[in-house]
Amino acid sequence: MLAELVVDASVVAKFYFHEDGSERAQSVLTSGLVLAAPDLLRIEVANLAARKFRLGLATRDRAREAVASLGDLIDEFAADGDLANGAFRLAADSGCSAFDATYLSMAQDRGLRVLTADQRLVQWAQGAGVGHLVQAL
Repeated sequence: MLAELVVDASVVAKFYFHEDGSERAQSVLTSGLVLAAPDLLRIEVANLAARKFRLGLATRDRAREAVASLGDLIDEFAADGDLANGAFRLAADSGCSAFDATYLSMAQDRGLRVLTADQRLVQWAQGAGVGHLVQAL
């Protein structure tokens, strides 16, 4: 099964936690598309789930479930080490974070797009000439 779309943590957050755009994220992520992400997604979701719990925006069980069930949502995870050189190049040349650049590096390597709800990433990608790699939620 070949991946059709790379998803970032901003979209996954909307899938698991009620936020503006949650219905759209749930629709896309359950549409049957083959989804991929770098391993980094697991840590980013763990971080945001812990933050949602600490702020009282999610129960401990809901936050834990978000982290534990990522493998049910994402069809393919790529090793961060395989993406590091591309992420470095994109981040060094443009000034975006290496975290965001990891998703872009994966998309670039596979000829896919990154689905994101992060408008800063969309703007950065457009300004850096890689806007074709990003799809806003």
